[in-house]
Amino acid sequence: MRKLRNPKSLRHLRVVEFFLAPDGKLYEGWKTVLASAAVVFFAVGSVVYGLGVIFEPLRNELGWSTLVVSIGFSLRSEVGGVAAPFVGAALDRYGVLPVVRLGIGTSAIGVLLLSYARSHWVFFTAVTLLALGTTAAGGQVGHFATASWFRARRARAMSLMTLGGALGGIFSFLMALGVEAVGWRNTLRGLALVILLFGFPLSRRIRSRPEGHHQPLDGILVCDTKQKTDKREWNIPYRRAIRSSSFKYLVCWNLFIDFGRLAYLTHLVAFIDRDLGAAPIMAGLSLTISTGSSLIGRLAAGHFADRCAMNVVSAFTTIPFVAGVVILALAVDPWHAYVGAVFGGIGFGASIPVRPAMYVDYFGMQAFGRIMGAGRFVSTTGGFLGATMLGLTVDLNDGSYSMGWWIVAILVVVSIPLILMAKPPVELQKEFEN
Repeated sequence: MRKLRNPKSLRHLRVVEFFLAPDGKLYEGWKTVLASAAVVFFAVGSVVYGLGVIFEPLRNELGWSTLVVSIGFSLRSEVGGVAAPFVGAALDRYGVLPVVRLGIGTSAIGVLLLSYARSHWVFFTAVTLLALGTTAAGGQVGHFATASWFRARRARAMSLMTLGGALGGIFSFLMALGVEAVGWRNTLRGLALVILLFGFPLSRRIRSRPEGHHQPLDGILVCDTKQKTDKREWNIPYRRAIRSSSFKYLVCWNLFIDFGRLAYLTHLVAFIDRDLGAAPIMAGLSLTISTGSSLIGRLAAGHFADRCAMNVVSAFTTIPFVAGVVILALAVDPWHAYVGAVFGGIGFGASIPVRPAMYVDYFGMQAFGRIMGAGRFVSTTGGFLGATMLGLTVDLNDGSYSMGWWIVAILVVVSIPLILMAKPPVELQKEFEN
């Protein structure tokens, strides 16, 4: 019998079918994933990764200490954490579109105000607005919308949505070029314009799945046998969820992970520039390398989280991140730091889609926005402490980052037993099963 298709054609067909609904059209959940990723790319990724490039130029021009600038940049995490429960409540009550548009506008205003910073109060006001804006326009909103469209493919959908943040690392290199050409202030003004021009049109495609939508959940009628096949749903109330041991272990792990993540993101470029003597553009390239490598971690974690225990997958994500930070602690040449950025990026990226997937998988959709916001409120305290601690150790050790990187690595390792203990709240799930 003649073969109708070769194996390569069959693989391509399976990839196409993955994104199609039974009616043969593109599943609308994927449109939400793509739009969310695009908004995160322009309105959040550009800010989160791009601002690391202006750390040294801003500090040198204004004559401030590393600690002061570190507190300002890490304040984004802390203020974002305070805002997260309110953003979650707004998502549960008003839906996605009003929240994401408010976030885009606030982000643009914060970036523009930062470009005029000459005093501490303007600087801290700007980063506060940035924190509020990126929280309302960022991953929390994208995860909320994406989770409503998927169940069996939820972790993979979330991992694809977070690619917008990973690709946002491109802005670190582009901003380094901008800073070199026109200075950091004009570069920020251009960034504010980009956020507005692209953010608002793209936000119109982000929405939660309407009840009774004509396409089935996940875009499939029957779950693939290789995927999780448990079709049970539960909606655990907010107060019961946050009192559970599963939630407590999960947010404690998040706290330690964010301690390392924000320290890494805030200081990587400045470390390569100051300690290792790389040119500013080459130092900015390190964040692009890191976020590019994070694509591997995000996609791999999403693939395995749909098939394996999510807390075990999360534990494995810490290993490459710790390896990357240890390499940074030992680095004596810029290329050493680039290798560390590859490992750090893989581990950093892998943790991002699994965390929100765990919240909805463990506790359900009913209070997902508030539960995710409460978790972020706790965990971002670690981010604030991590970036601030690393800045303080640099000032106390004559500009050297080595001791600070070792502290980051040790504290992230401590988090591994916590996430392994964060098992699904089986009793609660039985009590509130639909």
